[in-house]
Amino acid sequence: MESAEETSGTVQGRLNVLKKSLVSEENSVQYYKTLIDKTPLDTDENVGAARMYGDLREEEKKHVETLSALIDYWERRARELQDSD
Repeated sequence: MESAEETSGTVQGRLNVLKKSLVSEENSVQYYKTLIDKTPLDTDENVGAARMYGDLREEEKKHVETLSALIDYWERRARELQDSD
């Protein structure tokens, strides 16, 4: 996860990317929720589609959790680097 020579700048670069990625994943969670809400359950095919949207939404939620954990980690590293300056 971490290369040997991190600086405040490299950590900030990582955080910038992670925060943008988090927004994207959160948007995906909401997108799949919208698709679920708008899919009528009037045919077997639509039921299957709604279930798949639900499965994909759950996967995106896992990505949100992972990115949040990575942001926490790199924010701690940023503080450590600032404290050592």
